[in-house]
Amino acid sequence: MEKEKKQGRREFMINGLMGGGLLVSIGLFISHGLSFIFPGKDEKKQRKLLVGKVDELKEGEAKEVTYGENDLFLVRTADGFKVFSAICTHLGCKIKWQDYRNQFYCACHKGFFSANGDVISGPPPRALDQFKVEVDKNLVYMWIDESNKGLA
Repeated sequence: MEKEKKQGRREFMINGLMGGGLLVSIGLFISHGLSFIFPGKDEKKQRKLLVGKVDELKEGEAKEVTYGENDLFLVRTADGFKVFSAICTHLGCKIKWQDYRNQFYCACHKGFFSANGDVISGPPPRALDQFKVEVDKNLVYMWIDESNKGLA
């Protein structure tokens, strides 16, 4: 007859912890694998933000708007209303609107942008960030994306 080997408390605890760790690891592996194979829906939380009234800006005029910590510009062009970030795409300096030139200006490194947000001259590598705009009756709205805690 063979002797039964008794498991001590220490071995029991070690085996239990190792088994628990193995189960957690397998569970994480399976859940990540399934999320890769079956990705969830990318739920975008978008909403409208009132940025102005149609009759408060004439063509070629702009006004600064603040949303939380974000500075923006509402501009009325020949094509309608546009909303741009007030942050230069070069190094993140704040831009200003120049009424007499009908353009944006970044004083940090002498970058110029048109009323449509396009780069005119200077070091900015791309146009200003632009946001979707909607006009409803006499009100101008911009759409914000809150799914990533920022503007889009």
